[in-house]
Amino acid sequence: MMRQTYDTIIIGGGIAGLTAALRLKEQGLSVKLVEASGRVGGVLRTMHRDGFLAESGPNSILETHEEVTRLIDDIGLADERIYASDTARNRFVVRNNTLVALPMSLGSFVSTPLFSSSAKLRLLAEPFIRRVDPRTEESVADFVRRRIGQEFLDYAIDPFVSGVYAGRPENLSVKYAFPGLVRIEERYGSLIAGQILGARERRRRAEKTKRTARMFTFVDGLARLPEAIASKLGSIVRTGLTIGRIEYRSGVWQVADLDEKEAWTARSVIFAAGIRDPNLLRDLVPDFESLAAVKYPPLSVVSLGFRREDVAHALNGFGVLVPSVENRSILGALFSSTLFRGRAPEGCVLITTFVGGARQPELARREDADIRRLVLKDLTALLGVSSAPVFEHLVRWRASIPQYEVGYGRVHAAIDAAEKAHEGLYFTGNYRDGISVPDTIKHATETAARVSKMLLRSAAMEPATAQTSALAADRATAPAGTPAPDPAAKPAAGVPLP
Repeated sequence: MMRQTYDTIIIGGGIAGLTAALRLKEQGLSVKLVEASGRVGGVLRTMHRDGFLAESGPNSILETHEEVTRLIDDIGLADERIYASDTARNRFVVRNNTLVALPMSLGSFVSTPLFSSSAKLRLLAEPFIRRVDPRTEESVADFVRRRIGQEFLDYAIDPFVSGVYAGRPENLSVKYAFPGLVRIEERYGSLIAGQILGARERRRRAEKTKRTARMFTFVDGLARLPEAIASKLGSIVRTGLTIGRIEYRSGVWQVADLDEKEAWTARSVIFAAGIRDPNLLRDLVPDFESLAAVKYPPLSVVSLGFRREDVAHALNGFGVLVPSVENRSILGALFSSTLFRGRAPEGCVLITTFVGGARQPELARREDADIRRLVLKDLTALLGVSSAPVFEHLVRWRASIPQYEVGYGRVHAAIDAAEKAHEGLYFTGNYRDGISVPDTIKHATETAARVSKMLLRSAAMEPATAQTSALAADRATAPAGTPAPDPAAKPAAGVPLP
């Protein structure tokens, strides 16, 4: 068995693992990334066929964190970035089988038929609602009912939660799924006051919120992001290999593939794969049961192309969300060809729908033909589809989005305890501090910084015979602004390269 030595081994080739690998490589550290599937990118998948471009996972990214912009610049994708159309600012919600525009201003809120007069009046009481004990963990549903009432839960928050998490507000923890709401209540005592006063503070700090941040993708789809990172990483990336063992022995980490044909040693390991694998994590995470309990509901993504004249609705918006109380089969639909250019050929439109999730997981498991029938039935009723699609693409996610349910603090505590108990072990992914692509990139960037700091600190304390020790000495004596040395250019003696 050939054994190779690295500073860091990263398990998982999704956007988290790729981002961490890139940032560590930039620091001159030797890195190996291992991905079990035959491709990198995780849920970021793009399909091109017959002039259509269909996304199987996320359809867009928000410019909410500077780490996202810096990553795109560093991998040379800035010129391929395209922003959402102005029309995409419109959002629709179904009420009484009709698409109603989500109000975006005070004037439109007053006149919107989306909420009743009594629900609108109920908002006047919101600033006077007492905040709960900070030690109390509420579900999203309980928080919203308490502060703004049932109708806003039904026709605003419930469909939004389905659109973001494919989840149910009755189950999700407001503290972990939407921590911003909790912070607003704690600081201002009111959501309305927080929106007004917080907006002023954000303007002074030039911050972007998810509501105001620009939305973008790439000309050839979101799969370009992991592809470009992997291209930068080169031979660092190894796909099609399943890890079967992670152990800490004699002060180093030992990692081997499932068949024990390949093995590596490293000073640190970043786990950027799924957190419910008992074979790899049970011995590393004392409270593994908390990780195993995290729910990932099934979700089917159905992309359908139609001739423009066969869809009655103008499709003049981002898409439509469907509240639970409307009793439909789909969670919602994106007007993909309105959102971004180049998603459908001339004279056609592309609509991406979502089925299943935590709301109706059984629907996501149905046969393809049944799912197609359910989707077409809802699109016919809601958008006026009058003919069969000219393009179809269906992707099933057996386990889609981690649900930050009430009690999710146990997951954070279990991971934190594992990292504390095992020096050099780190976790990153969409189960940490946000499920979105920007949140995942941000956490992976921060994780890479922690790993780099640990490696350079420990290397500086040891004899300068190891590659990391030499690296620490180089970085300590180099003038400010000196690029990090590339271990691939000058490998340490006895350290095989990938």
